[in-house]
Amino acid sequence: MPAENVAKLNLPQSTSQFVDRVQFERRHPGLQLDKLSPVGDGNMENQKSALIDVTRTFQDKQLLESLLAQRDNALKSLNARRLRMTTRGSLTLHLSRSGALENAGIALHPVYGFVYLPGSGIKGLVRSWAETVWAAGQPDKEKAWRKIEEAFGWGPQSERHKKGWRPSAIEAPKGAAAGRLVFHDAWPVRWPGLILDVVNNHHPKYYDGQDDPGDWEAPILVYFLAIGPGEEFEFALSDRTPTDDGLLDLAKGWLTDALTTEGAGAKTAAGYGRFKPVKGEAPIPKTLTSATYELRLASPAFLAGASQQEEDCDLRPATLRGLLRWWWRTMHAGHLDRDSLKRLETAVWGDAKSGSPVRIAVVVKDGSPELYDYKEKFQPKPEFKNQNDLQNPPNKKTTQGLFYASYGMDDHKGGRKHWYRPAGTQWSIRIDARRGWFLPDGNVPATEIAPDDILIQAVASLWLLCRFGGVGSKGRKGFGSFADIEVEGIASVENCRDRAQAFRQKCQLLDQADETCSPALEKIKTLEIETPWKNPWTALDQLGYAAQGFAQKYAHNERKTALGLPRQIHGPMDRPMHHQSRDTHKPPKELSAKKGKRHAAPIHYHLAKSDSGKLIIRATAFPAHWLPSLNESKRMLDELLSFLETELKQRVKKGANIGQHEAKPQSNPSTDLPKANERVQAELLEEKTKRGGWKAKHLDSGLEGPIQDKENAPANAKPGQSVTLTVASVKEREMAFRWAEPRQSKKTSGRNSKQGPRRGGRR
Repeated sequence: MPAENVAKLNLPQSTSQFVDRVQFERRHPGLQLDKLSPVGDGNMENQKSALIDVTRTFQDKQLLESLLAQRDNALKSLNARRLRMTTRGSLTLHLSRSGALENAGIALHPVYGFVYLPGSGIKGLVRSWAETVWAAGQPDKEKAWRKIEEAFGWGPQSERHKKGWRPSAIEAPKGAAAGRLVFHDAWPVRWPGLILDVVNNHHPKYYDGQDDPGDWEAPILVYFLAIGPGEEFEFALSDRTPTDDGLLDLAKGWLTDALTTEGAGAKTAAGYGRFKPVKGEAPIPKTLTSATYELRLASPAFLAGASQQEEDCDLRPATLRGLLRWWWRTMHAGHLDRDSLKRLETAVWGDAKSGSPVRIAVVVKDGSPELYDYKEKFQPKPEFKNQNDLQNPPNKKTTQGLFYASYGMDDHKGGRKHWYRPAGTQWSIRIDARRGWFLPDGNVPATEIAPDDILIQAVASLWLLCRFGGVGSKGRKGFGSFADIEVEGIASVENCRDRAQAFRQKCQLLDQADETCSPALEKIKTLEIETPWKNPWTALDQLGYAAQGFAQKYAHNERKTALGLPRQIHGPMDRPMHHQSRDTHKPPKELSAKKGKRHAAPIHYHLAKSDSGKLIIRATAFPAHWLPSLNESKRMLDELLSFLETELKQRVKKGANIGQHEAKPQSNPSTDLPKANERVQAELLEEKTKRGGWKAKHLDSGLEGPIQDKENAPANAKPGQSVTLTVASVKEREMAFRWAEPRQSKKTSGRNSKQGPRRGGRR
């Protein structure tokens, strides 16, 4: 840490000098997070850099082993019930704990520094589950509540009646009493590595009540600490007055159900904090209202998290949840004013003050990330071009259709590379729903919403997403399209509209003429073209040419504002190029609309698959109020859909014999090979990379490849030396590595380091 950053902590000079000499890899995680992180001041880039430093701190694994042995003896003496569970996805907790950084902390043991789950939070989680889900499914409600009160205790002024959890017909016990059960802190079985995570708020002004939930706001990135999937924890509970009446085992069942369905910690509604048994899967509780679907990509998806690397190229539950909220909003936006829409959205999806009755879990089933590296200067690489039947541009002013559609994803400047999940990748998702409440404006009593009604709202949103939308970057350009799914009772847009209207009626909301300016399902216009192509790269290439053709039709015309912003006309340089006339040249002009210079495209391109495996291209247009006006947007989008229909039909006719084979994966590594982020034994090679970095050979497989983080190479490294490395990526004929134990250097120690976070903390 540079001295200038330490100085911000107002430490004495001698302390600052001492701290500056201690490498991050030797620092205590809690001390680094709470005492040595500079004040964030709302700057998320500074916060990101500070949190990366925390992920690099010390892991005293030997100490943890010793502590676990002592803990084991203590729990045995208490005859505690013990449960080992593994994180299914990311876990974060205690985000709002006191600290210099904003909503970025995590629960670190105050003495030892590893991530743990405090027993108080576990008790609250289990009690909530028992009261709101388990008790509701019991035939004898009074007996069920007596069990809950015996386990957790009760107070003289219980809030259970007020919240509607506890039936008013059951008399509350008098006085106050402590519960019998003790919920112990959950400790990790192995020291879990800290990772950097991120969430995006795409509509901050809408949630603050300042604007409609339109597509013109810039997302706000919020970075925080988490641990990744596959981290094992041991939970334990004991009885203060041991009695052989089954209460301890009953509570263990509550704990299992709560961890697997609700999740522990923060952001559980977005899929964080879910656990699974170390072996097998826990059954879905019968008292839970849920639905499970298999999602399969029909086109490649550019997915990423905080590190923007291969290891986080996956469908994140928070990403899916945000998209479902967007599509849910389209079902209601054309019928409600902003305030009513926001209150209705809160009833289903929650807000900063109230939790959501909807929980989403995502598990990848198959498919590995691949690098989007198919471009040589301005042309596709020959092998990739031939494999996927990419057609040559008709002239020098036309970009390759695929690269037009994926603009920016093939930019490797600064060493940044984009990863994608290939078509065919599958995820299993489960949506759980609980009872919800709609809070009307004023003093009107809250309206209870049944779990089934909550679930169908979320499922209808998923149907729309899989029918018209996309996930990840370029999700509106045809990338990240899911295959159509079957949902009982929903087979058309009209069915979604009917479900939405019925839901508003149950919440006693009447359709109003005063509507928001958010995209609304009532106004969409769609186009569907069946193609002979089975290869998504072929279809995306042809779609890119068609969309580009319409943009060229309006070259240097301000009407292109209707196609989304940012967008520039004229130029491309301030002064004429060699082929341009000084008399007619115009400098570049950045277009804007009433909402500013940013507005997402009002048209969604989507690829779907027919029963025969042939691809269907869909285009869905949402007329936008501010591009630059609703009437102009309608006119321009009508013209665009007409142009696309003519152009794509011509391309289908001319290209009837191309794209007949499925896209081939970039590589097909053996399932026996190690995965990304695993530690392996390797041998350092004499041959160096072009930039002078080390190369290594994996001892078990013989695969060779570069060690990517050249700056972290130990000073005493020698050819032929056997070392422990971390796998960065695995290909059919190559394995890339990272140094497992990074060396502190001036380049990487600073607060402004561009080095990304390391999964698993110390590497």
